[in-house]
Amino acid sequence: MQDLAGKTAVVTGAASGMGLAFAETFADEGMNVVMADVEAGPLQIEADRLAETADVLALTVDVSSLEAVHDMFDATVDRFGAAHVLCNNAGVGGGGPVAECSVDMWEWVLGVDLWGVIYGCKTFLPHMLAQNEGHIINTASVAGQLCFTNMAPYNVAKFGVVALSETIAEETTGTDVGVSCLCPGFVATKIADSARNLPEDIAVKIPERSEEEEVIREAVLEAFSTQKPPAEVAELVINAIRDNQFWIFTDQVFQGRMAERHDGIIAGTDRPILGELWNIFSESTTG
Repeated sequence: MQDLAGKTAVVTGAASGMGLAFAETFADEGMNVVMADVEAGPLQIEADRLAETADVLALTVDVSSLEAVHDMFDATVDRFGAAHVLCNNAGVGGGGPVAECSVDMWEWVLGVDLWGVIYGCKTFLPHMLAQNEGHIINTASVAGQLCFTNMAPYNVAKFGVVALSETIAEETTGTDVGVSCLCPGFVATKIADSARNLPEDIAVKIPERSEEEEVIREAVLEAFSTQKPPAEVAELVINAIRDNQFWIFTDQVFQGRMAERHDGIIAGTDRPILGELWNIFSESTTG
């Protein structure tokens, strides 16, 4: 996977954030690009723009549906003949404390963030193994390395993506199919505004935000917008494909806490107390 020109990349969550940056970077490499997202309007706008310089296929896809992921694979092969890179990048944030988070919310977050990745790997991996060429990028999170308070479904989903990726890496040893596990920290994406894509039957059950909660939400969105540009993450991804690199981390903010957790596991001692992710975010941006 050194020469990417002429090969085909499939990117989910491609209408914005890291997914869009991945698609742009693959296009710059001369690749065919399949851009998939659940937000049809924004997806078409960005796909039309990239189509000016690359061969692009835009597909409206809900990755929590196995049938939809199968259709995405079929459309990719029909159009381009093969798939060489798959970025299982579509993701949502959400959840709450285990005792309070609704089952509907659990199903939504796990459906996109974990089952969507499982469906992508299950559908595209056999094809890549058969052609003995390919690379899968699974977007996990630093929350796949460390657990944070009040985001139980997200934690569980991202730990699952890490485990899935490690398993695939072992099972593809000796082949020319690679896998990378991307664990972003603080990147300028819309993950903090995932509620815009909540299914209507879940959204109607969520109480309206208080004025104070809305102020906090706006502050978080503004703060995230100033973090690492997605384009820089895309460069890390391209390098990981070429180097067959498994782990991809976007910053060093959490490295000390990760080392503390791993040392605690070996020693059998208490886990590190991490608390709210937003508090750690605030510490990292003001310290």
